[in-house]
Amino acid sequence: MKAGLDRDTYLECLRRLDARALLDHYGARNRTEQPNKDGRTTEIVHSCLIDRVEPHHRNGDEMPSASLNVEKRKYTCYAGGWSGDLFHFVMKMEGVEAFSDVLGTIEPFLQGSTVSTATLLTELEAALSQPSSYTVNLPSYDASVLTPWRGKPHPYWAQRGVEDDVIDLLQLGYDPRERRVVFPHFVGDTLVGWQKRVVPGLTDPAVPKYKSSPGFPKTDTLYAHQLTDPGGPVLVVESPASVARAYSLGLRNVVATFGAKVSAQQISLLADHQRVIVWFDADPAGAAGERALLEGLYRHTETLAVVPQRGKDLADILSLIDFAAYTAFHTMPAVSRLAETDLVRHARSSGGR
Repeated sequence: MKAGLDRDTYLECLRRLDARALLDHYGARNRTEQPNKDGRTTEIVHSCLIDRVEPHHRNGDEMPSASLNVEKRKYTCYAGGWSGDLFHFVMKMEGVEAFSDVLGTIEPFLQGSTVSTATLLTELEAALSQPSSYTVNLPSYDASVLTPWRGKPHPYWAQRGVEDDVIDLLQLGYDPRERRVVFPHFVGDTLVGWQKRVVPGLTDPAVPKYKSSPGFPKTDTLYAHQLTDPGGPVLVVESPASVARAYSLGLRNVVATFGAKVSAQQISLLADHQRVIVWFDADPAGAAGERALLEGLYRHTETLAVVPQRGKDLADILSLIDFAAYTAFHTMPAVSRLAETDLVRHARSSGGR
């Protein structure tokens, strides 16, 4: 596909979404239509639908504070501070994190085009699978939504070796109601969501380990990527907690993929850096994620892997000197690491013969 075609496919699919039908589908109440102040588009003001999956209004928002711009396909809750296109609105309502997970939901609401719905969705799915190909309109929150969680110290941060200045830099928090620590996620200066992590021995229930805000753009972004040097070297880990620990050690240019599952878009973002060092966990999921990164990156940029050791990860590193010594001994080029893992897999499949 040519550069830009996938973006055009995304926008064409968004343009074809029937905004009014979506509001009908989710049962929007107290609806009124009115011209936008720009004089060219229509706003449908209604009681906030997002409140049903992420409660933040009193009295069910009977005095409507949500609006959907019909022509722009943009949903905004002014009281909750959330804004996003209709794809991310549906993701939020359906409680999913991957854009590809809503393709089936939106299909009945696509209308009008010389291109068939099936063809359009096939093209969009193809776009999602291509690195360096597509971009999406990310949702956004007003940063004031973090206020209830900010400035609430918790022993977890000290237990994980996270320094106070890092807590301030990453705007980390604690939710006493859910008894989870909070990792806000920014793209540039824009808050696009957050994850809440279990505090061992305190959070009940203790699963899932990470809970994401609805519609969280997990596969489209990298945690703390806005703090890296553009194009400079970068260390990639799985979790935001590992990033916070790395920063507390004095390391910079560290990002997380929000787990071991890696997307084409994340690989695309990393390919812009001059060197990528991958340090994933020593478990099957971590090995699969590491392999996806190495295979996706080594042809585009210098790519290295820190060979993980059971019982030793970034949280166990005590200082920059310890980090330098450990990585010097356990880091290898991507091609060598892939060859090594291929040999191990072959040996296991052949029964060690």
